[in-house]
Amino acid sequence: MTFFVLPLALIAILAALALALGVALARAVRRTLLLRHAEFQVEPRVVRPGEGVRASARVTPRGRVAVETRAVLACTLFDFRPRALYTHAHALTPVHGKPDEQVAFVQMPAFALRSGTVGDELSALFSEDAHRLLIAWSVEFEVHLAGRPTEIIARASIPVDVPEGRPLQADRAYMEQLVVETCRAMHSNLMVNWLVQLAGADGTIDPRERELLHHVLRASTGIDDPVAADARIELEQRRAIDVDPVLLRKHVPPEALASFYRFLFAMAWRDGQMDGREHAFLARALEKFGLDPATVKAVERDVLVGMAQRVG
Repeated sequence: MTFFVLPLALIAILAALALALGVALARAVRRTLLLRHAEFQVEPRVVRPGEGVRASARVTPRGRVAVETRAVLACTLFDFRPRALYTHAHALTPVHGKPDEQVAFVQMPAFALRSGTVGDELSALFSEDAHRLLIAWSVEFEVHLAGRPTEIIARASIPVDVPEGRPLQADRAYMEQLVVETCRAMHSNLMVNWLVQLAGADGTIDPRERELLHHVLRASTGIDDPVAADARIELEQRRAIDVDPVLLRKHVPPEALASFYRFLFAMAWRDGQMDGREHAFLARALEKFGLDPATVKAVERDVLVGMAQRVG
């Protein structure tokens, strides 16, 4: 007699699949027992920022079961997993003379992001993955037992298109905060030098860039005096520190190099555009860091997601 032994990973997958199917079946049975009918509608399905949509539901419970329905307007960023950027719940109210029908008017926020692919206007990004990120708006319906909002009986999701919403833009405050916090954590003279070099890569250090460099020096070196900070900036401009890639990779852990690249990338992208010389500087840095493409893409994608989570 021959016995077949399944790998533990396969057993775990099969068990998870069985559990998911069991939960789905249980929910379907529960819905059948408590509801006779549930139908949901959103009109219009294409909307501009600031306009409203009519979210309606026809829900017929069985027997004396009392239910309530809510509609949640949601904006989600999809990369390797969904990330909620915006949610706003609305309780549906009964329609006069039609006890099984409920309605709510849901307003799209004036700052709504444009539906569809993210990254088309961010052509300076290195990662091709940026163009595979998606912004999706939807109205999520949830039917629950009256007075018990966590007891969900039925769900439905209806997409809403916002083609005239605003595109994703760089959040300069977020980028600068990321730069300062990284420098504070790493306390690296090399990082300060490269940051100054990157700030001046486009030919000049404008007042906003100089202000950021002052913040960085205060956080990483304790220099509070503006005159002393300007002197340090001029010193770093005159000396371009070059590092042997072999020594760099030998003595600096990969996770630290990834953090280093994250702050350089945020610095280059802080104003929403990347100068060609800044792009070249980052390319040279990546050659020295030796980071694999997957890590580089993940770093850039995380910065982009961080920008998106601060919209509105």
